[in-house]
Amino acid sequence: MKFKKRIASRIKQFREELGFPQKYLADLVGVSRQTIYYLERGSYNPSLTISFKISDIFKKPIQEIFYQEPIIKEILEGKPLSELREIAELAGIKLEKLASLSEIDDKQLIRDFKEDTLI
Repeated sequence: MKFKKRIASRIKQFREELGFPQKYLADLVGVSRQTIYYLERGSYNPSLTISFKISDIFKKPIQEIFYQEPIIKEILEGKPLSELREIAELAGIKLEKLASLSEIDDKQLIRDFKEDTLI
């Protein structure tokens, strides 16, 4: 649970540095104020879409806000292979690291990406 609290405190810190009330950030992200409240308490796991919106709003790399292996594992769980490339690019994670976090064979993941992109 410590990692959720660290992420929660970063989100609150960045929001306050920008002078945004929770309601304003919620409106920008497209969620309720209560969602931001629970996110800042560490009792809500944001979706990948919400995570990237927050990263964009704060103008911070997503890994600066959210990168903790347990969080990444939760986000990746159950995602189809077709979504992993986008996740890797947006999060700035190397394919090998992404494979290890998602418990996918890294050689197979890289082979699939190369075949898909004709590299």
